[in-house]
Amino acid sequence: MPLQYITVTMKKASFGNPVQEGNVTIYPALPAEMLKSTYGRKIRTAAYVRVSTDSIQQETSLILQKEHYENFIKNNPEYEFVKIYGDEGISGTSADKRKGFQKMLKDCKAGKIDLILVKSISRFARNTADLLQTINDLNALNPSVEIRFEIENISTFCPMGEMLITVLGILAQWESQIKSEAITWAVDNLFKQGKFYVPKVYGYTKEKGRGKPLIINEDEAKIVRLCYAMTAFGYSFSEIANTLNTLGIKGRLGNTSWKQSGIISLLSNEKYIGNFIARKTVTPNYKTHKSKKNEGEKPQYHVRDYHDPIIPLLAYDVARKIIKNRRGNIAGIPYLKAVPKGILKGFVIINKAVRGYTLSDYMETSRSVCKEKENTKISIFANKASIFDLRTYDTVSTLYFDDHIKASCLIKDGKITFNAACCKALGTEKAEMLFNPVKAIFALRAPVAGKGFQNVLITKPVHLSPFIPVALESAGLKPKYQYRIYGTRRVKNGESIMFFDLRNAAIISNEKDDYILPNKYAERYGDEYYENLTACDLYKIDIGGLWQALHKSKPAGSLGGQIVELTEFCQDNLAEFGILE
Repeated sequence: MPLQYITVTMKKASFGNPVQEGNVTIYPALPAEMLKSTYGRKIRTAAYVRVSTDSIQQETSLILQKEHYENFIKNNPEYEFVKIYGDEGISGTSADKRKGFQKMLKDCKAGKIDLILVKSISRFARNTADLLQTINDLNALNPSVEIRFEIENISTFCPMGEMLITVLGILAQWESQIKSEAITWAVDNLFKQGKFYVPKVYGYTKEKGRGKPLIINEDEAKIVRLCYAMTAFGYSFSEIANTLNTLGIKGRLGNTSWKQSGIISLLSNEKYIGNFIARKTVTPNYKTHKSKKNEGEKPQYHVRDYHDPIIPLLAYDVARKIIKNRRGNIAGIPYLKAVPKGILKGFVIINKAVRGYTLSDYMETSRSVCKEKENTKISIFANKASIFDLRTYDTVSTLYFDDHIKASCLIKDGKITFNAACCKALGTEKAEMLFNPVKAIFALRAPVAGKGFQNVLITKPVHLSPFIPVALESAGLKPKYQYRIYGTRRVKNGESIMFFDLRNAAIISNEKDDYILPNKYAERYGDEYYENLTACDLYKIDIGGLWQALHKSKPAGSLGGQIVELTEFCQDNLAEFGILE
């Protein structure tokens, strides 16, 4: 006879009606769907709803979905209403970002839910992996949690449910991928037609719709100009943020909590000069929706004069240079400074507090205080330095002799280390570092009271990772090696300078006491002697009246001149907020 199953509600049914066969009583197993759905009480039921955008139409859809499921659950005598979980304006391709979804799963694991009602598989998840993982996790609970999909008319407790859900889940994921590709294609075509969507930014207002221009909001524009003016006047980014917080200035979101990162972001925004860059970021994976900087994966569109600017172009250029070249959150202008006169004319101060300058920047700064002919190659016949004519003799490099007592420095791993002999020769533990990018020479200048030199401690390794690649590039050297350079000291009137010619650098090999010498050491005969000697302009030192080694450096290059041009802009905007005083 056919087996009969218990269908009445009881504490929990485990078997069907017993069947007697001879002296054996058989208690048949319940079908899986009946076993899982027999609770012995009302079924604690929740619903999950989701819309992928936060438009008005979608918001209305979300409200209607919530009302539908709440009424449906409350009107069913077998159901006990738990809650309606929902997510608005979030894609279904990633479960991690859906807070409502995650809260529902947490309540399931806490044993608060028996049944979840969902409109469709695509509303629940568009990522097949997320979909199947969630179903497996809910099935593994004790008791298991059932999911019913309304449109597909499928339950996870049905024997064929998992297979059908897998197939439909794959279709939902494929549909999401097709939509993502279609949107990307549509955006690409709009960009090609010159139709851009510019999001609202602090300092502007904007009407809704693609192609609508940004309109200056003068109240906010004043704050934007103030930030640029303070930057050009040498304020640190945290000082600017603190000033805005003290003044009670509200940000784009209406709060009064400005931070250093927000100031840097504001100063880096090209929209304030009337320009616009479309597609700064790309989203490589439609499932994760994580964006990254566009590094050539997609075309990028730079549009000039797209809307009215808030600041002059010069203020933006200055801010960009300061952001690029300032090291950390420190005040001041990251100038490159050059010595304008004397034997060190054209030498640029090596400043640990600046970064981002290229060899071209150092070249420009050096040449800005020199006439063109002052940096040209010196004629060996016109500038003989010695009273002896050594053009018929071979001159031997000092590297061939004991080097433990000679002043030298070691360049390695972004650091310059001066030996004890160097410090002893200069008679100081601190010195100012200078660099001539044209001749690939750097120097140490002993401090003099009242001169205001930018001295560094030379008894310990000097960390100069932003500068060292520039110095090595000037001499055609590669950063991957370590180099030793021997110094040449010159003293006059008690004033000491130590010169290091990067072109005479020796590569330190891994073998003890081994050196890889530059080609120049193979050319220590005759006229080449004079070329090497005059390369540092050291011949001038012994000529009366040309020493003048203590001239103080001054800001040089383009940044200093640009800031001078911005003086009126800065003063006007600082004065408006009472900061100038």
